[in-house]
Amino acid sequence: MSQIPELMGGRRLTHDAISDKGWYTRGVGDKVQIFSDFMGGGALPLDTAGGEGFVNHDTSSSGAPTFAFQGTADGVYRMAFASTNEAEYVATYLGDAVCVPFDKKPIFEARVKLTLSTGTALTSAERLVIGLASARNNTLSSIATHAWFRLAGANNNIKVETDDGTTDNDANDTNKDYVDATYYKFRIDCSDTSDIQFYLDDVNVTPETMTLAGASAGTLLQPYIEFQKDSGTTTHAIDIDYISVLWNRT
Repeated sequence: MSQIPELMGGRRLTHDAISDKGWYTRGVGDKVQIFSDFMGGGALPLDTAGGEGFVNHDTSSSGAPTFAFQGTADGVYRMAFASTNEAEYVATYLGDAVCVPFDKKPIFEARVKLTLSTGTALTSAERLVIGLASARNNTLSSIATHAWFRLAGANNNIKVETDDGTTDNDANDTNKDYVDATYYKFRIDCSDTSDIQFYLDDVNVTPETMTLAGASAGTLLQPYIEFQKDSGTTTHAIDIDYISVLWNRT
């Protein structure tokens, strides 16, 4: 008879087969986890409202971007541009309640689908980032510390970037292209801060050495998905199936 249920106090186990291949409890212990499967109705609160958990950011002025839970199996959350020709920067994140220590082996994962109203590619005025970041900024390159996937500008390339305040490693092509209206699992393993690993659908696509090792002691991050257009009438949509971040408790 297995002793696992007794040893784990009835808590569920999760096995990480991709990174360090360890077993983790789903309850309180030596690991911390942020997780949402985005089941609900209406919209998340805006970051101006405060509160706990995921919130939205919206910089639109006259348009009305979509923020809405979708009534689909497994839970999905959607952000979409309005057809108004204006700058629209929309985000799902923790509202700068940064809490993930960059040096405690964080592992980020999100399953996300990009659906293009044009059915082709993002324009040169549009970009999407998915990953970990310090405090939000309209200018993505001004975010002090980050490790993320980046889709941007008139092609279908999936690129990766890291910035630790010392080494800024931008726009590295994974040699993978996104397909419209297709879910991908984006995973970033920061177990070794000097050798960040990027996975797409469980395949390692890290193009070169990527690092956060130069970040200042005590730097905290947050799960971060931001979709931007500077202008144009496209109504592209982002569907977020889930977001997870797992790290060692301090």
